[in-house]
Amino acid sequence: MKAFVALTTVAVLGTALEPADLPPFAFENYDGRPITSATLEGKTTIVVPTYAKCVFACPMVTFLLTELDREIGSSDTVRYLHISIQPGEDTAEEILSHFDDHEIDRADRRWLFANGPADQIEQFLDDTGIEITRTPVEGGDVIEHTIRVWVVGPDGRTRAEFDTYFWNDEEMHDALQPTRTPAG
Repeated sequence: MKAFVALTTVAVLGTALEPADLPPFAFENYDGRPITSATLEGKTTIVVPTYAKCVFACPMVTFLLTELDREIGSSDTVRYLHISIQPGEDTAEEILSHFDDHEIDRADRRWLFANGPADQIEQFLDDTGIEITRTPVEGGDVIEHTIRVWVVGPDGRTRAEFDTYFWNDEEMHDALQPTRTPAG
């Protein structure tokens, strides 16, 4: 199996962007449960494109999300959706290992890791402006991808969008408020 090495350009001084609603999608969670656009309704969901074998930025965003989860008290009103940018590589075993590395309880159904057919994932990434660059190197590929974090409200509308994993805490906490309405 080809080893993948992640080297992602991280925007340290990123900004909150004008939020755009996510396109419709139908993927599958690592445990086989369907995850669709409609799945996001009813709870606030933080969505990030990532992959389980990444060794740099993706583990960092998962760490930051677990820290955020602790800050907000592991709220039942917030869930976390990772969307794989490596649909052929992110197996359930790899995903569970990624969650274990971050001490995410495998039974906690708020933590989702969506996968799907490569063409559907690629279409979703294209539609959301996520660019992926693969550079072949000895032992695998260097994979770089656009950094993006979306906060989707219980109504399925995007409340906030960040181009960094180092979001402004006040803006993130504001986007997570139950009474918050979408910007725009």
